[in-house]
Amino acid sequence: MDNLLGTIVFILPGFLMYFWLQSFGINPVVKHSPGEFTAISALLWLPASFATLLLYNGIVSISKVISNTDVIWSIQQLKDKSSSLTFLLVFLILSAIVSFVISVIWAKWLHPIQAKLINIIRNWRGAASLSKNPSVWDEVFTNNDAQVVEIGRLDKAGITIIGCINKASRTFEPERHLNLDDVDFFTDLVKRHDISVDKIFYDTKSGTYVKIFDSKQIEDAQIKDSEVTSSVQ
Repeated sequence: MDNLLGTIVFILPGFLMYFWLQSFGINPVVKHSPGEFTAISALLWLPASFATLLLYNGIVSISKVISNTDVIWSIQQLKDKSSSLTFLLVFLILSAIVSFVISVIWAKWLHPIQAKLINIIRNWRGAASLSKNPSVWDEVFTNNDAQVVEIGRLDKAGITIIGCINKASRTFEPERHLNLDDVDFFTDLVKRHDISVDKIFYDTKSGTYVKIFDSKQIEDAQIKDSEVTSSVQ
């Protein structure tokens, strides 16, 4: 039981914050082991739990007129309070809210500042700047933009598929998958208008390549076809 209470009070807030950060797209370069994950959650526990206790103490102070609940300013008081199911429920709810807010602030404003500072030091050392995302896959395919691509393999010339990406695998999925829409339409569009390739993603392990077509030319080709269809009608 003590281990369960310790997990809820001293690990869970950090775990929640780590979960929110990953959901917002701030992923580590590699998948962490259970020990590393526990250590990171413990580190994130301090800001998440401190802010949660500040909120809790603020609520307790405001409600002093109707409640005799004491504020919490020490680890020992926190441990003593952990024996109360009511406190654990309130602490869990407040932790979820606070960790979400802190993660939003970090992901939106503080993380970009951290990345700029890191790149300044890297450039000062003569190293290349880090990309916005931790992996090449994320940098190319997880942005919120329309991409028409051709997928094929170097060892199977002529066997390709062309379409617009609707869904792409996330960082730690075991396999890389792309869900394509309107395959026939974009295959015909690319061939008829001879759309140029903007860039190519190549998986050196599997031999698979993904050609990303120029988005401006794709848009212009669709507009041109639409105008032709309208004039015929």
